[in-house]
Amino acid sequence: MENQSGGSFKPDKPENKPEKGAKMRVKIDDTIAKGVYSNTAVVHNNEVEFVLDFLFAEPPRMQGHVVSRIITNPRAAKQLAIGLTELVKRYEERHGELKLNKSGPGVDPDQYH
Repeated sequence: MENQSGGSFKPDKPENKPEKGAKMRVKIDDTIAKGVYSNTAVVHNNEVEFVLDFLFAEPPRMQGHVVSRIITNPRAAKQLAIGLTELVKRYEERHGELKLNKSGPGVDPDQYH
């Protein structure tokens, strides 16, 4: 593997490791930055990956379609779960507890496999 200057990339060399506390720089394409709206999600997994299907469900017809699919590894899925848990906790501290309709889309435990 080569780095941008044409030299060899050696991951064990100290100069190739990010500094502790360094933040990743992220670029986002304009199309992705616009985002898509989802009001429910279905999650599936096997031993090597998690598949998150984000859907837009039309309540009157109880019909939905997948608007985005994310496939990730178990470690990243756990990091996502921890991050979302913390953000929901902060949200509820500011705005009050979120009540879930246990019969609506997105809360049926059978849809998580």
